[in-house]
Amino acid sequence: MSLSKVIEVARAELGQHEDPAGSNLTKYGFWYGVDGVPWCVIFLCWLFNEAGERMAFFGGGKTASCSMLLRWYREQGLTVPVSEVQVGDIVLLNFHKGKDPEHCGLVTDVSYWNDDEHRAVYTIEGNTTPGGEGSQDNGGCVASKLRYDYQIVAVCRPTYTPDPQPVDDVSGHWFTPSVEWAREKELIKNYLDGSFKPNQPITRAEACVMLERFYQLLWEDDMR
Repeated sequence: MSLSKVIEVARAELGQHEDPAGSNLTKYGFWYGVDGVPWCVIFLCWLFNEAGERMAFFGGGKTASCSMLLRWYREQGLTVPVSEVQVGDIVLLNFHKGKDPEHCGLVTDVSYWNDDEHRAVYTIEGNTTPGGEGSQDNGGCVASKLRYDYQIVAVCRPTYTPDPQPVDDVSGHWFTPSVEWAREKELIKNYLDGSFKPNQPITRAEACVMLERFYQLLWEDDMR
């Protein structure tokens, strides 16, 4: 298991929501054993466990607190400056210009914006809203978000199991240059076993992911 698996599981949860609305009742809280409370951290705890990377999150323990999560990673020396944020990091957020963490998310992509000095990160978060309206830190669903460096209080870096080494099953074919270009732009990635499987049909979900990544690539080019 690895970071790739964590992101794969996270994407599969997009759209999951509280039932009933406003109750904080979710399958994540039920799994955790404390349901009906704010659950952004609980979602990440469930996510890492589900993806087989339990030890990468809070040392394999459980917490529902952003502050406790940050404290543990600081004690382990596993926090980095916001300027060094990368895919797979956990960002602690504050939307009210404060310094204390009040929300969190898993980073799935990083890009520069405006003057190339500030960073924007794409995250998958629990207990937020799908759009820009409503409560961002108690919104009731799992959603993909765009967050800016001025909203990030701290960056925690889990220690993932290394991804498998790539298996070369594309060299020497007519499509090799195109595959290498798409890999370089991170529009496509290998499967979890390290292979590319060039002759395997893609699913509609995989096609949507590639289109989203291509859109992000165009957006980054426009912002530079």
